[in-house]
Amino acid sequence: MNTKFAVIASASFLALAATPAMAEPFSGPYIGIEAGLDSYEVQAGDVFADGDHYDGLSGNGVVGALFAGYDLPVSPSTFVGIETKAALSAAEITADTGTDAFSASAKETFGATARMGAMLNDNTGLYARAGWENTRFKLAADGVSESDRDDALVLGAGLETRFGDATSFRVEYTYADYSDFIKNNSVRAGVAYRF
Repeated sequence: MNTKFAVIASASFLALAATPAMAEPFSGPYIGIEAGLDSYEVQAGDVFADGDHYDGLSGNGVVGALFAGYDLPVSPSTFVGIETKAALSAAEITADTGTDAFSASAKETFGATARMGAMLNDNTGLYARAGWENTRFKLAADGVSESDRDDALVLGAGLETRFGDATSFRVEYTYADYSDFIKNNSVRAGVAYRF
């Protein structure tokens, strides 16, 4: 997945560098809502239950989020911004060998990222983002469960376009790397309202 993200990020930054000057980049405070699909994967060689190896297991689920941020123009065609987010996911990874059962469910996530973008035309901008998020996971093995919170490095890229005077629509891909044993690839679409 790191290779996949590197290709996306490289294409995004090349587009930013090659974008001609356009008027009125995104600016000011905004709030919004988004929904999409989370895809979590266990990627650690030390995830075992009585000798069973669970590396490579994955699970999908819908996710919804509220976000708020602020964009600042830095040139006639480029902008930078910060954004905070609160999300709730229904993604779950499960495995059952017949004698052992394992599950990891993603719950609420809180995070903050910075983004940098450039306008492709008067209404549409391409951006890349990077930051941090913290997610609560519910882990269960053989009927015993516990909750644990983990931090992740978040990288992403997206496209946002204005419609109307104060609203915009966006789609984006993000990759979250949790330091313990779980990664997440997420695709979401959202609507923002600017003040």
